[in-house]
Amino acid sequence: MRSEGGPLTFSARPEANHGASTWCISPCDRHLSPGGYQLELNGRAIDGTVTLRQPGTLHGEYLSRAGMRSSAWLALNVGGIIGGVFITVGMAGGSKPAFAVGGGVLAGAGVIFVLTYRSDRASISFTPDPPSDVREMPDPATLSGARHAALERNSLGSTPRGLGFRIAF
Repeated sequence: MRSEGGPLTFSARPEANHGASTWCISPCDRHLSPGGYQLELNGRAIDGTVTLRQPGTLHGEYLSRAGMRSSAWLALNVGGIIGGVFITVGMAGGSKPAFAVGGGVLAGAGVIFVLTYRSDRASISFTPDPPSDVREMPDPATLSGARHAALERNSLGSTPRGLGFRIAF
């Protein structure tokens, strides 16, 4: 699994089996059997099922809209406070336009909230080629026993270079 952005958590659950899923933090290589998979990036499910029939690379893209959601809540809260103040002033015997201004501010804050509050987006594409960072490299040596388990660990000093998932059959 590979990506152009920062590291992502990738999860693949076989379509026929609702048991354990295969997951990794990018960039990573995992072996998946041919078949259909339900995929997730950072906990966000990808719509539909992805069918894998040949070795290749899954490329993931995750668009976080957390900043927009924070702005939406801020606009709603500030608009609610300002609009509430104008409505209260109008009710306390202030000027008549205060009601209209307060209602307009509340309506405007609601519209801004609806327009800017968006969920995150995740997408995955498949290419039959190996990832560019492992092309023309020899296949990894097969080891067994405790040494093999020790080689599966991620290195503490490694720096992520994007999201990648290599599929080999």
